[in-house]
Amino acid sequence: MNNYFRAVTLGAFTWNNEERITLLLENIGKAGSLWLIVHFMMLTFCLNFPVVFQIARLTPSELYGRLLFTGQYEENREQVSDNNDQVFDLDSDISIEEFNLQMMNQNYGRNVLLPVLAFAFGLMIIIQVVFYLLTVLFIRLSRLNVESLVFRDRMGLALYSSTLPAIAAALLGLYLPTVHIIIYYFIVIFIVFKRSKSCPNG
Repeated sequence: MNNYFRAVTLGAFTWNNEERITLLLENIGKAGSLWLIVHFMMLTFCLNFPVVFQIARLTPSELYGRLLFTGQYEENREQVSDNNDQVFDLDSDISIEEFNLQMMNQNYGRNVLLPVLAFAFGLMIIIQVVFYLLTVLFIRLSRLNVESLVFRDRMGLALYSSTLPAIAAALLGLYLPTVHIIIYYFIVIFIVFKRSKSCPNG
């Protein structure tokens, strides 16, 4: 665990110092692959927090309006069945307050909100996996003419360099949800490839 905390600290507070980058790579190797997975999940939770916060704040009518009915709530009659095969009649005459109350009485949190949050988190994990695998691949391509880094070192360099950007993105996401993810990836790409040049024989 000590090696993990050293790697996190060096990853967060190192810029172009080749000696510190070398020390970071050493601690990545000593910490092991398990801590890479742990750190990846922590980064994903940070990025996903603003999404969860924004979704949880929505009333049932707002959530359905954004995700399912796309503005047809006032125009059409729709039926939505929950996991208990109970049917909600969404009539144009029903008020938003009545609809929200009806949804709350039918276990809205368990039957609707939790699956939506789980889907959002699963999607975030997929996006994160694709992003970091591509980052690791491009680090390897950028170092074809110099000393190659093993996969774990490249992944560790990318993940541990993302700590501060993830925290900053989580705070930004409270005001600009979704946009914070794009900004986060641009910052991480810039930092990672800048540090890659400071790796041994970089």
